[in-house]
Amino acid sequence: MFINKFFIQGIVLLSLINLYHSEDINLFSKESYYYDEKYFRLLTNNYQEINPGNYWQKLSTDGIGFQSNKDFGSIILLKDWSMYNFKLTKIFFRKECSFIYVDSNCDAEIWLYHTKDNQYYPPGRRIYMEQNFFIIVIPFVKTDNENPANDLIFDFFNLERYASVYNDANKRISPKKPIKLHHIIQNQPSYLFEGKYDSAETLFLVFTQYHYLSNNMYNLLKSINFGELNTEVELSGDKKIYRNMRKLNEITPSATLMAYNKGSYLKNIITFIILFLF
Repeated sequence: MFINKFFIQGIVLLSLINLYHSEDINLFSKESYYYDEKYFRLLTNNYQEINPGNYWQKLSTDGIGFQSNKDFGSIILLKDWSMYNFKLTKIFFRKECSFIYVDSNCDAEIWLYHTKDNQYYPPGRRIYMEQNFFIIVIPFVKTDNENPANDLIFDFFNLERYASVYNDANKRISPKKPIKLHHIIQNQPSYLFEGKYDSAETLFLVFTQYHYLSNNMYNLLKSINFGELNTEVELSGDKKIYRNMRKLNEITPSATLMAYNKGSYLKNIITFIILFLF
């Protein structure tokens, strides 16, 4: 009877573990782990420009954004000391936060959805990866319209124009100018975990450095009817969340220095160098 009691309790516990929704996944650093053998980082990316020839669209239950006919370039991820190449196939926007992070003050996200390039053969160590999909999550925090640190990527993507006509299927809205994602997608403090999204094995990488989003842009995003979003993300594997920084204070949420602003990328890099040196 003693064994049966704990056997039943164990079955109940296992069933509860699998019932994660994304809003239940806490990514705070105190819940994460750093192991040398689980080291990860973003290496070189070969992202192409998102040109005015690409149009806003509703992406089923993902959100709103852009989907490539082929891909928007690729990025190489180093994980467990082996390299993997992922092709960027979708970029979608969410008007809420999918996880508990950024001191719970995150207000919106951009998801970069990648598909694994199974034809890529890395140099050196090769380890089989179960996940065929890789999502990079970029958090945004709303702030005053006058904040000079506001990220302008939503403006460049022409969100205001799309928000005014999104109900009209005949309107095709494209970015104001080519978007260069490689400016803001670089290795930085991040969380990584294995999970499931849309019933598929997926690898998630979530930045802890957030971007500022003006109240005006946030309100435009909120005004769009996204429909029913897929918010179920199931943790898999060992149920652990990993970080790429050894010390907890190195992954503390903070504003990014790589905001997408007019001609300010070089300025931000110089600022970063100055802060690092002093």
